[in-house]
Amino acid sequence: MPRTQTLTLGMCKCGNLHLSYRSVSLHFRKEEFLLFAEHVHRMATQIARLPQHQHSTGLSNKNEQTFH
Repeated sequence: MPRTQTLTLGMCKCGNLHLSYRSVSLHFRKEEFLLFAEHVHRMATQIARLPQHQHSTGLSNKNEQTFH
């Protein structure tokens, strides 16, 4: 990730997690974040296994892929 695109993850005193990337902020309870992280990890593993040309162009709505 380029240095100009910052990603931050923080935990507030109440235990909620806040993930921010550019203009997007996601707020999670601990259990929600762990499930989200599990899904992101699974998707990252599947994408890493694809040949380079299959994921370098991005995904469109017409050819959307769902990773479970």
